[in-house]
Amino acid sequence: MVKKLTEEERIKLLKNVNSYRREFEDRLSPLDGLRRDKPVTFISVGGGELGDLAVTAAKRIYGGLSGGIRTIAFDRYNGFPAQDSSDYYEIFDMKDGDALENYIRKYIPDPNEPHAIYLEVEMIDTERTFRLGMEEGYRVMSTPYGPLVCMDRHATKMMFDMLRLERVEWAYARSDEEVRRIAADFGLPVIVKPVMTSSGHGTSIVKDEESLKKAYAHAREHARGIGEEVIVERFMPDLKSSGTEVTQIVVRHFDGDGKIVDSFLPPIEHRRPGATYHESWLPATISPLAARRCREFAGKIADFLGGIGVYAVEQFVIGDRVYNNEVANRPHDTGLITRWMLNMDEGGLQLTSTLGLPLSSSSTEISRKGVYGVAHVVLAPDGFEGERKVISVDMGAIHRFMGSGEDFWYFGKPSAYAGRRMGLAVAFAEDLNSARHGAERLAHFAEGCILYGGD
Repeated sequence: MVKKLTEEERIKLLKNVNSYRREFEDRLSPLDGLRRDKPVTFISVGGGELGDLAVTAAKRIYGGLSGGIRTIAFDRYNGFPAQDSSDYYEIFDMKDGDALENYIRKYIPDPNEPHAIYLEVEMIDTERTFRLGMEEGYRVMSTPYGPLVCMDRHATKMMFDMLRLERVEWAYARSDEEVRRIAADFGLPVIVKPVMTSSGHGTSIVKDEESLKKAYAHAREHARGIGEEVIVERFMPDLKSSGTEVTQIVVRHFDGDGKIVDSFLPPIEHRRPGATYHESWLPATISPLAARRCREFAGKIADFLGGIGVYAVEQFVIGDRVYNNEVANRPHDTGLITRWMLNMDEGGLQLTSTLGLPLSSSSTEISRKGVYGVAHVVLAPDGFEGERKVISVDMGAIHRFMGSGEDFWYFGKPSAYAGRRMGLAVAFAEDLNSARHGAERLAHFAEGCILYGGD
């Protein structure tokens, strides 16, 4: 795993971002077109549902190999979702920097050839991909250095302060005793999370003293890096009572004149009853002023980090106030609803922008007018110990159960651990509550249609 940065290393990293951005962007150029006889290469480092959405876009939108795009997907286990969608695949431990570099070089021996490398997951050797991007000339997207900032929650919050963006109050703890002291200062509940994490792994919403005893160990156990540090955030009661959460996605891409510009998706509203993504919908119900602030703040972050590709900024909205929380250097799980609600989903936007292909002005617009689209996660049971194989999925029963204006996406993961995301249930309705109810109802039914093996 990647080691956590020291305070001095974080400061140095953020001070160097401007020079990194100029150096990296100077090497980027738009792609003139796609050639069947000489396809460009798109590698997804990670082949889960977010990787699958980008890999399948090569075929859905551009015709795949026949249209001039060759896709490769990497992941750590056999049967990963993008495995059968990609033209080639490799299975290995992506935290092994030597293996990761060797497989990248296998498919892109010359970094001057047109290509893009999409870091779909952060459980990889990000220091090695930084070196490949900044020293070897590989097009690691959205940037080679972005994951070093975005994956490190401490560095992310320091970036917010540099850019003078409003954020949640937080403190940095290096021991269980420090977590307790900070929690006493803030008052319960608090949120405890690893410094290096993604998709909510290792994050706890701590409501009582008994849970506080476990939160520090849980954060360290599920961190994406090595070290003692965790983040403790002040809980915002107004967020639960009168606020909401959104993901503001920014796409940096080449325009018709070969200039890198920003395009903004509509803010995606979502709900997390715990620490991880549970449901999301479009369009959002926030005020026009809050939506404008979401775009403004996310644009500042994306422009600071630079490169081309998708940035996803998680934000808390209370009335017209917007608090920045986390940043992903890639598409986001809450943005999976874009598959049904936008002219081009976030996977297609990542593929198109990082290859240097142009985006039409309508690509980021909502395609279904007059309805809400809600995606609700389908989860493996919480009671699992270890991993269990998927024996079967009764798709017939799921389709018979589905009502009008509903859809279902089973990711095809071959095994599950407690609470693993296995699919999405989707519903559409003119009324948001009706759409949310329909998606939740379908999700819980589908959960009972997946048969797992024993202990």
